Amino acid sequence: MTKKKSKLEAEIDWLKNEMEKDLKELDVDKTKLINQIKKFKKEEILPKKPKKLTIWQKIKKILKIS
Repeated sequence: MTKKKSKLEAEIDWLKNEMEKDLKELDVDKTKLINQIKKFKKEEILPKKPKKLTIWQKIKKILKIS
């Protein structure tokens, strides 16, 4: 003879099932976001470093000599 679940037990089971569904959905969303981020290249996200000038290039720049 099986015992019928009380209303409270049924609600608790429903809540557990919903939590499991939410966790699965969250994992799917995480993997989608990670895959989208992996598609970006480093050069697209970070700006390029400025070229380091030599002393003579700095002097020319200051004196505005081409």
